[in-house]
Amino acid sequence: MEEVAPAITTTTTTTTTYTDVITKFKDLKRKYYTDRGCMISTVDDDFAKEFLKKHPKLVWKETYNPYAEAYVLMAKINVIIFEQPFAVYLYRPIKQIHRYEYEDFFGFGGHCEGFSFDRIIATYQERIDEDIDIEYLLMMGTLVSSDAGECGECCVIDEKYIKNVLKMMVLGGYVKYWAAFNEFKEWFKERGFNVDFDISTRQTMTPLVFEDYEVIES
Repeated sequence: MEEVAPAITTTTTTTTTYTDVITKFKDLKRKYYTDRGCMISTVDDDFAKEFLKKHPKLVWKETYNPYAEAYVLMAKINVIIFEQPFAVYLYRPIKQIHRYEYEDFFGFGGHCEGFSFDRIIATYQERIDEDIDIEYLLMMGTLVSSDAGECGECCVIDEKYIKNVLKMMVLGGYVKYWAAFNEFKEWFKERGFNVDFDISTRQTMTPLVFEDYEVIES
């Protein structure tokens, strides 16, 4: 009996443009947005120590944090995404407080195990800035020159663009669940993009948040 050769499957790569990204962004916003609460991430401890040494004049103010249910230190930085500043608030502990809400917010163990005055928690927007034009920013992020055609070189999607899209979605408060972040990464991956850079959720956002930022110093 003559052996039949296996069928060859051909995969066709579909071009992804900023209009596709905008559509997916809005879908995730509808699915994962709520007007309550905010997303937070723990700054890598080693990075936090270096950050504090690098910015000794950063203004830290004592303020009440409703999530930690305690007074803590707060500072503000602006993370730049598509040339647009997005406010990120950083929180540090003032003292040990042996209460679940406080320990959970700062990522300490029971009885403040692992306590450090250098621990920094980054919190993102609770409310969406209605003055920001999402479509404009996502479109402008792909432009490589001022005279690019309507959908020629302007539709370049690369790793830098993807990082900024993911960063904008979380820092801008457009979603409130980490599932949205991971789903967007997977969406890009399915379209052939390399999204295996070292960022994912609450514990590993440090490289993304501090890639391009401004501080307010005294």
